Amino acid sequence: MDRNSAYKLNTVGDDVYELMKREILNLSIKPGTMVTEQVICEKYNISRTPSRHVLQRLRDEGLIFSIPYKASYVSLLDLDSIKQLIYMRTAIESKVIKDAISLNHEDLITRLERSLRKQEELLSKDFSPEEFYEMDSEFHENWFIETDKLIVWQEIQKLLVHYTRFRMLDIVVVKNFYAIFEEHKELVRIIRETRTQDVDDMITKHLYGGIERLGDRISGEYRDYFIEA
Repeated sequence: MDRNSAYKLNTVGDDVYELMKREILNLSIKPGTMVTEQVICEKYNISRTPSRHVLQRLRDEGLIFSIPYKASYVSLLDLDSIKQLIYMRTAIESKVIKDAISLNHEDLITRLERSLRKQEELLSKDFSPEEFYEMDSEFHENWFIETDKLIVWQEIQKLLVHYTRFRMLDIVVVKNFYAIFEEHKELVRIIRETRTQDVDDMITKHLYGGIERLGDRISGEYRDYFIEA
């Protein structure tokens, strides 16, 4: 294979990998779905070699698990891992918000209020759950930027296997966008009014909200998405 052909092959594989990863994370490809090289070839119109590389990369990220000599599947969600990740994020984000409050920078309030206006505008028209998820993430990123903790935020975003998909499940299934938006507004009020004492309770309510909103659906209609306890 010449150099140009190898480059083209890698580019095709990269594109399909990014597309499949996005489809798994936004639940277009559901947990537990069987995935084979042949399926990838046919669905994305690529040859066997790049499809094999795509499957391996997704496997390396934990988004695909394989049973030797049988089949590969989109990995199921682990509720215990999700709860521990929420616990971790709650502890970190509470600290980061308190640090942001102590800086008392008007620029942060301006950025957060701009984000709220964008969220409100999005909610006033037709939009996809994925658009809302991205805007939600951008909102939370602000206080990590303000406190020079962007690397911490980026590490949180790498927790894709279970946590990101669980957040998408909450958004896609419950669709209670306004409840999340109202909590965002309250977080901004807390920061603006420097109510450090209210941060822990509010961020805990906000980040554990997905478990509360999904409730019995986790063990009911969506139980096939999760690893059995």
